[in-house]
Amino acid sequence: MEVYSDIKTYFLNAFDDITDYDNQFYIMPFGKDWIAHPDPDTKYYEPHKRDFFEIGIIAQHNKNMEIGEQVFDSMQNGLAIVSPFQTIKYGERASKLEDKDEGYVIYFKSTLLDRFNQPYEVQNEFPFFKMHTLPLYYLTELDFKELTVLAETLYQEAKANKVHSLDIIKALLLILLYKVKRITSNNEGIVTVNRYATIMSKFENAIQSSQNNFRSVNEYASQLNISPIYLTECVKKTTGKSAQKIIIDYKVLHAKTLLNKQNLTNAEIAEVLGFNEVANFNQFFKRNVGITATQFRKQTNI
Repeated sequence: MEVYSDIKTYFLNAFDDITDYDNQFYIMPFGKDWIAHPDPDTKYYEPHKRDFFEIGIIAQHNKNMEIGEQVFDSMQNGLAIVSPFQTIKYGERASKLEDKDEGYVIYFKSTLLDRFNQPYEVQNEFPFFKMHTLPLYYLTELDFKELTVLAETLYQEAKANKVHSLDIIKALLLILLYKVKRITSNNEGIVTVNRYATIMSKFENAIQSSQNNFRSVNEYASQLNISPIYLTECVKKTTGKSAQKIIIDYKVLHAKTLLNKQNLTNAEIAEVLGFNEVANFNQFFKRNVGITATQFRKQTNI
């Protein structure tokens, strides 16, 4: 499957001359007062992945998007959040209305953020970047206006590209991310397309809220007041993966974040993650990442 790494040439941005700040950041407004939203090239109708984050602040959107097994179409006054390496493809417009899409799309790589220079660190700090679902939120009028003003300020600064613009962009982006974190913290306004996606969203939230005490599929099912069989069915229909694999993915994400901290030994990390022996943690990490925890630590702290 194709993985796109170049933010600037991704289909929404190919015609714009605004800098991409060394392929780390790009923001594009679209709508009535700006340029028309282009239809994707045919290659984007095929499943693909990107290695960067995306936040869409959407006044109006009328094009199908498929993330994993989930399909979303039109939306108004909303927030769409896509994480790196999620499988994505674009489809036809949801309707034949003449209304144009309106809003902002922001792409960035973790390397832009000095405090969180790895994707897993961004996802750990900002849990609205889900690993397996595409969070969509309907925003209150006040929240939508606040994020839109921030996005407009980001756009104007990126367009200006003056002395210290990159530093200002970093600061503004962090402000926006923390505001989104606050807005989405209680999951009010979250949009799901069917009951399976609703359960999957709740399951992912439950895992994220228990990262220092990962539980079994049975325990998460009990927490959600459903049977383990039904939880497994919902996860499979939404992501194509097993419920156990989702838990493992988040445990690996948390392990990577902890390994990037110099003040914790492998044995201490193993204890935090619930392993009785450091050898068991090492086997788990090697099996799921492909390298040992020690090798990973050396790679990320060069």
